[in-house]
Amino acid sequence: MSASGIDHILPAIGSLTTAQQTVLAAVSGHQDPVRVADVARECGLHVNTVRQPLDVLLELGLVEREQLPAGGRGRPAWGYVSRALSGPASSVEMLRHMARSTIAWIRATTGDPIAAGIELGHHLGDDALATARVPDHDVGDISPDFELAAHMAKIRVFLTAFGLAAEPHPELPTALVLRDCPYADPAAPDPVAFAIRQGMVERVVERTARGMATPTFRDDDDPWVTTVVLVPTGRAPRPAS
Repeated sequence: MSASGIDHILPAIGSLTTAQQTVLAAVSGHQDPVRVADVARECGLHVNTVRQPLDVLLELGLVEREQLPAGGRGRPAWGYVSRALSGPASSVEMLRHMARSTIAWIRATTGDPIAAGIELGHHLGDDALATARVPDHDVGDISPDFELAAHMAKIRVFLTAFGLAAEPHPELPTALVLRDCPYADPAAPDPVAFAIRQGMVERVVERTARGMATPTFRDDDDPWVTTVVLVPTGRAPRPAS
């Protein structure tokens, strides 16, 4: 399978485990094909431990494998290369280019860039729900077994698929921790980018919780990290439309 554009790459990256993300980052740091042994050394892992994540990355089309010239009398080795995270034509870099340009435009044309970023995030949330074909939660009766903790688990999977690296909260079942923001430039993260992320999460919760909960955000010292907590509103579910 080969990577075929941003519509494939971002969900694929969002589905990766921590180990797979580590290996992908190591491979992406090399312009030329890199050997398994070198990847293992950079990651501080055993060679056999690295092979399984590499196989997954190959299957997802996030890395490619090339045969390297044999050194001396040895057999030719395989080298791994990825253009999913690096290079001006990579899908990730194209997203960052669009995000940087959009944020610059927001700052140049609006009096309240943070509020504008949140509003843009609302539109992104709408589009993400439509892209993932999430059914309209305001249609039909709500299940009597509905629980906010279980709902938050579904939201976590959804947000991770869109690049937000959502993890379960270690203590609160109705909370999650966001550790990434695909709209922020790693070299110079802009608060507007994190406002866009907040707006997207707000809209996803608004359109799926039937008015029974609202999200609150607890920012970390690390601007990339924020905790999202679902707070019950105490209201009855919105009537079905």
